[in-house]
Amino acid sequence: MAGVLGQLPPALLALHAGALADRHSKRRQMITSDLVSAAALATVPVAGALGALALAQLVIVAVVQRAASVLHDAAAISLLPSLVDRSLIQRSNSRVGALLAIAATAGSHLGAALTALLGPARALIGDVASFLISAGCAVRIQTAEPAQAARPKARRLCEEIGEGLRYVRGC
Repeated sequence: MAGVLGQLPPALLALHAGALADRHSKRRQMITSDLVSAAALATVPVAGALGALALAQLVIVAVVQRAASVLHDAAAISLLPSLVDRSLIQRSNSRVGALLAIAATAGSHLGAALTALLGPARALIGDVASFLISAGCAVRIQTAEPAQAARPKARRLCEEIGEGLRYVRGC
């Protein structure tokens, strides 16, 4: 059940996350998402130490962390063009994808080792630390984000999502 609920945020939030990244500071969205993930995951070892860890909490943490991840990834993807020259975007996207694959593999092995050494709840402290490090790295990004395009104030999020879908369909 937790696995199924953990997959809902990408399905429900992906389009909204991109539109939000276009409306607000991408850096701030990445930092906030990392801090939300860290805070949510930190509740697990605390509840475990207090003997109060429950399945409902794990499900909520999984959904919150996954939603924060969707928001973070949308902001990170849309920030990349302001960090590298236009001619390097394809190569940079490939390298980011490769790095994420390596991190996922290494993270799984490191997580298994920490779980064996510390127990499952305490092993999440390493994951909390990784989100705090990610937030710290995002804070250090010094590149100015592109200015937000002037939009009519009454423009709704669903209109921006529709515009994004039309753009993608036209590619």
